[in-house]
Amino acid sequence: MKKDFYNQVLGHQTGTTLGSELLRDVLIPSLVGNNDDIMYWTGKLLARKLLLATDNDLRLFFEYAGWGTLTHTKSKKEEHSFELSGDPVKVRFGATEKPDFQLEAGFIAETFQLHSNFTTEAKVEKTDDKKNVVTINVIIDSHAPVQPESTDVEPFSMIEFDKIQKEAQKVDSDKED
Repeated sequence: MKKDFYNQVLGHQTGTTLGSELLRDVLIPSLVGNNDDIMYWTGKLLARKLLLATDNDLRLFFEYAGWGTLTHTKSKKEEHSFELSGDPVKVRFGATEKPDFQLEAGFIAETFQLHSNFTTEAKVEKTDDKKNVVTINVIIDSHAPVQPESTDVEPFSMIEFDKIQKEAQKVDSDKED
């Protein structure tokens, strides 16, 4: 993966998630069966490969990835709760008999683990297909430290990227006026 992966990919959004939905809800289950563990560990792997600068970058990452709107609803020292909602979640509930959100849970868990250096797990606690909301709980085990992996991946700030994108859009719209 190139160092400017985020800038290259995020700068060219197409507005559809068809490709990723075909991979995650059709191809992967066809190849390996409906194995939630694979998607969870895939999410963890993605978080290591696409290292976010801070936990606060998660919300924007989810938005740009087309995974939905991630809202941090509860925060304690070792517990965090999130709600995942929005059009991508609604589409997955409508298009898939039993959509799983293990990829997202794994990504959140690993992001927290990378930033806290403690074993962290996330679990999809509740899916509400009527309200199109998924609740994901994160548990950080402060009694189980992990050694940070050495990596050549530069942490990426979604917050800074988003700020630059909005400034560029403003310049473009000012030029049109």
